[in-house]
Amino acid sequence: MYLESPDTREKKLKHIAAKNQVPKGCCPDKWIGFQRKCYYFSEKEANWTSSRDNCATEDAFLTKIDTQQEMNFLRRYKGNSDHWIGLTMINNQTGNWVDGTKFNNWFKVRGREECAYLNDDGAATARCYPERKWICRKNDTLV
Repeated sequence: MYLESPDTREKKLKHIAAKNQVPKGCCPDKWIGFQRKCYYFSEKEANWTSSRDNCATEDAFLTKIDTQQEMNFLRRYKGNSDHWIGLTMINNQTGNWVDGTKFNNWFKVRGREECAYLNDDGAATARCYPERKWICRKNDTLV
């Protein structure tokens, strides 16, 4: 039978505790962190309005896309399914994000409908009632 010294046992316990500590800047379970934001990729489907409301129950918004790096991340993690995003368009000319900011047209949005979603080719619009998966976004939390 092998007996550890108290010093060895204490070192092991400290190592285990350090491995299990929550790092600063983290996301809830089932959310993915990227550039100090947390993203939730739904497994269920809903229309655009219900998707927006589902995000709100998590203190989040349907995702906004601020940079090309963020667009690349979202397109990579969404898989093959189309996902609602937090953008609505007016006459395919101007758009607003659900957080109230204006869309600056830095990426192309195809289509002539109101509600935007991500697909394999980028962003497009559709009527708001079809059911799709959705992506929520919120800031990560500091522990």
